[in-house]
Amino acid sequence: MEKLRSYLITVKLMPPVTEYGPVDGRKYTLSNMETDESRILIIDTKYAMNVGNVRSEDILTAEWRPKLGEYMLTGKVYISGSEHDEMVALNRYNVLNDNLPEMIQNIIKGDLALYKHVPWLLDAPIYIQYYSHIPRYNVLKHCGTPRRYLI
Repeated sequence: MEKLRSYLITVKLMPPVTEYGPVDGRKYTLSNMETDESRILIIDTKYAMNVGNVRSEDILTAEWRPKLGEYMLTGKVYISGSEHDEMVALNRYNVLNDNLPEMIQNIIKGDLALYKHVPWLLDAPIYIQYYSHIPRYNVLKHCGTPRRYLI
C-alpha cells in the first residue's frame, strides 16, 4: 500500500464531535476537491454532502455502528445509477475500487486520535457497500480492520 499523502488531506472535526467521541453515529465524509487533487475529510454526527468545490460522485461516507455488542465501520460508495451506462459504471467501479484502500486510510489516519481513546476500534471490521444499478457492481466488500491501514 502506498504511503498516505497527508499533505493532500484536510480534516475537519465538526462539533459536537471531538477527538474522544462520540463513537456511536460518528460519521465520515471523504471528498475529492474539484480544483486540485486534495481531499477533505469531515468528521461529524451527520454526513457533509454540501461541501463546496467537491465532486459529489467521488464521495466515500462511513459511520461507526454498534452490532451485537461490537462496533463496525460501514461505508458507502456510489458507482452508478440510471444516468450511467455500463461502461461508465465499470470505469467508476475500477477507479473507486483501486482507490478504496487509500480512501479508507485517509479516514483512519485522519481520525487517529480517536484510536488512542478507543483502541479496541482498531480491530473492528470495515465494510463498504458499492451502490450501482448494475447488479455486478452493487456489492458489499469486507476491507479488513483499521489496524491494517495504519501501516
